[in-house]
Amino acid sequence: MEDMQNNIPNSQPISRNVQEEANIYEDEINLIDYFLVLWKRKWLIFLASVLPSLVVGLVIFLGPRIYTLTYTYDVKDQYREQFGDQHREQTAMDVSSWNLDEKTYNVLLSRFYSKENLSRIIAKLQQEGFNEYAESISSARGIKEVEKLVKFEVLPPYIDLAKVKETDPTRLEKIRQLKALLLNVTVTGSPKKDISKISSVIRDNLENTIPVYLVADQLNIAIKEFRARMAGIEEDKFALQLALKKGNSILAKLKNIETETLDKTGSDIMLQFDVGGKSEYLPIEYQIQTAESRVIQLEETVKDNENKYKYYKNLLSLNKRLFAGTKDKMVADYTMQQFRSYLIELTKGIEQEELKDYLSSYIKGVESRIAMSTPVVENPSIYAVSKGTVKKSGIVFAVALMISTFAAFLLEGFKKSQVKTS
Repeated sequence: MEDMQNNIPNSQPISRNVQEEANIYEDEINLIDYFLVLWKRKWLIFLASVLPSLVVGLVIFLGPRIYTLTYTYDVKDQYREQFGDQHREQTAMDVSSWNLDEKTYNVLLSRFYSKENLSRIIAKLQQEGFNEYAESISSARGIKEVEKLVKFEVLPPYIDLAKVKETDPTRLEKIRQLKALLLNVTVTGSPKKDISKISSVIRDNLENTIPVYLVADQLNIAIKEFRARMAGIEEDKFALQLALKKGNSILAKLKNIETETLDKTGSDIMLQFDVGGKSEYLPIEYQIQTAESRVIQLEETVKDNENKYKYYKNLLSLNKRLFAGTKDKMVADYTMQQFRSYLIELTKGIEQEELKDYLSSYIKGVESRIAMSTPVVENPSIYAVSKGTVKKSGIVFAVALMISTFAAFLLEGFKKSQVKTS
């Protein structure tokens, strides 16, 4: 009796083991069924997965090849390297360099990808007979699609301030003002025989047309700068006149003192004079010389400011003239070479020597900008873009394999359901 009671609990593990073995056996049967279905539909799966990948691979392989050509420009700021940052305020109107800090670079991109400039490039491409490439630019939706055809890249790349763990405003401003050293412009297109000519159209636009916008900006800055300088002189004019009037009054009174005491020895006349917070007594002759010196300095300052005012006024008028002419001509395909010729012709009609010197210096800056617009390598190599035939075909094969396998099981299930119903 006791043996029977002891054996009752042991019967539960036995039944559990039997159930587990049954489940394993059932799983093995299911796996075998799956394998049989796959084997039965092997040709369907094989053809449905291999054929699409072969078709895609052949289409990519036999399709037109895409090529790239990259122009590299040396855009480092030569003036900054030579003189340092302390003189940059004197070159606010300088057009001789690219001056590619992050702000200027973004302005360059916005101008190149502007609707007005792209229309100019499209018209030039159509004129040269590259209608298909012109259509690609024209049909592009937004800058991102145009960048697939013409892309800009600066080296070294600008630092993302969001990723910089810096809180000092001065150092952050220096990071913002970091300038690029190289500019890469990559043109992508086909066929290979046309890519060089297409690139030359885009290069001509970048080198000769886009800088005219920089010229217009700098002329506008110059106009504001000369106005500010003239305003500063006008503000100082009243204070200088007041100081000059006071100096002349002091000088006249000192001379009256000297006249009243001609019968006395000069060295006997002593006047109190404050120097560095201390009271000193100087002879009257020295006092008069000091007052005369101050009056002379003030008179020369007034005279110098008057000459500067006239000079700035003439420069303001000249820059307004240049700005108006440039804005009118920017509507057409106006280039830096044409602007240089205009400046040279303009110099011939100017009589003031100081304005001629200013224009001569400005022309040299324009010539320097034209020279810096030449790429490091005049005729860069053309490279074929990898089509990724194997990778793309492999992706199609994997997708087709999954779909065909799923279709095989669906067919088998449909067949079984028909057998049961029949």
